Parts: sequence; structure tokens; C-alpha cells
Amino acid sequence: MNVFSFEKLMPGITRIMCPGNVYAFLIEGRDKAVLIDTGFGVCSLKEYVDSLTALPYEVLLTHGHLDHAGGAAEFEKVYLNEKDLPVAELHTTLERRSPVFCGEGGLFTLDDMVPMKPLDEYLPLCDGQSFDLGDLTVVMPELKGHTPGSMCVLIKELRVMILGDACNSLGYMFLPESLSIEEYFEALKNFRKYDGLYDTVLYSHPHNFGGKEIIEETISLCEEVLMGKRAGIPHGTGRMGEPVFIAKEVDKNDRPLDGSCGNFIFRDNVR
Repeated sequence: MNVFSFEKLMPGITRIMCPGNVYAFLIEGRDKAVLIDTGFGVCSLKEYVDSLTALPYEVLLTHGHLDHAGGAAEFEKVYLNEKDLPVAELHTTLERRSPVFCGEGGLFTLDDMVPMKPLDEYLPLCDGQSFDLGDLTVVMPELKGHTPGSMCVLIKELRVMILGDACNSLGYMFLPESLSIEEYFEALKNFRKYDGLYDTVLYSHPHNFGGKEIIEETISLCEEVLMGKRAGIPHGTGRMGEPVFIAKEVDKNDRPLDGSCGNFIFRDNVR
């Protein structure tokens, strides 16, 4: 069963659609490659990636959530920000991942699920760490908030930034592991140092949209929340049953009604 598909976005960047509507990215240089994220760990992503490239490659994880680190155990060299090891410990167990795909009448069984990667097998990934692929350089900027160790991916020569889930058009800032809006605000301002290094923005999920203006829009949104100018709109409850709020009203496609692209869901007590 072929559960993956790919799209060549530009020379050097291949976007892979994984089960569960989450992207992985294959970045290929002249001599080496890197795989960004591993999906939920349903079926063999490694086998699929091996069919796309003959280059040696390592895996760089943007963060430890189940839909990004779930397939990590298939690969030998996998890098993860150490701040997200506790996130991976909770999220990448079979017990956490399998109900998403292996329920009654589902297409997959437990035999289709990649096991959990032991935490001591991850290699450390630090803010600003770079990887030389020959003619391409991949730099990993930290943008904490969604998780304590969320990372982005800058492909310097192509002037492309993969923001992943660190900043997007419906950011999840309400999760138990999410940092406060104040900490996110400071991290976003620090991220401005990369502003002149990229023109194109890519995300980890197909419903996200927007260009590099999303950083400044999200900074402004954080400031409004912190100053009490924007209380948010009730948006159901979070994982622990607490009330959560969406910063901007959205349409049926989760796009802000004001025409902007920056938005997030947050807990009232993380301001």
C-alpha cells in the first residue's frame, strides 16, 4: 500500500505527504541530504525516502510531537532539540500514536506502526546548528513556543525557511507543553535576526498559509494579547479540559477574517 506521495518544490527541496496530513521535507545537496521530520510513523517512510534519493542523509526533527517524530525509530542518525525530549517521550509511544490510525475499520494495524525510538538514541540539535550538504547549507534556528524546543529550517542558498509548526496560520499555543505567550513573543522577536536570509516560507501542514510576513503579524498579535488589547474568542477546551481562545476570528477554512495570516489558539492562563 502506497501511503506517501511527493512534490518537487524546487531543485533541492522535495515535499513528502505522510499519512495524517503532515509533511516531511527532503533537502538534497550535491554530496548529502537531510530529511526534515518523520510523520506519525505509519508504514516505512525510510523505504520511501530511499526510493527518492541515493544520497546519504540524516534526520532533523523540528520538534517532538507525534506527527513529526513518530517515525524516528526507522532512522539511525536523528537530531532533536534536547528541550523536546520530554515531548517526544510522551508523544511518540505506540499507545499515543496508534489510536489515530488503528481504530475499528481503519486502514492500518499495529503492524504498520513504527516503534518508539529510545530517547538516548537522539542526537542533540542546537539553535543555529548547521549541516553542510555540499552546495547547500541547512541551518536550524530555534523558535520555541509551540513546544520548548521547536526548531525551524533555513536552506541558506535557496533562501527558504521551513517554519514547521513553530509559527503558522493557526498556531497551537494551548498545549500542555506550550510555553507562555510572553516567552513566545520574545522568541519571535529574536527570530528577526534571520529576516534578511529568506524569501520563501514553508509549513508542515497543508492548511497553513502565508509568507514571511507571518512573523511580524504573530509578534503584533502576541503583543496585543499581552497588553490586554485582544482577549481572544472562546474556542472550546484544551487537552486538560481548560478553556482555550483563538486570537482572531476565522472562516470555515480557518483563515482569519481580517485577511491576515498570523493566528494562534492559546490558554487564558499563559499570557
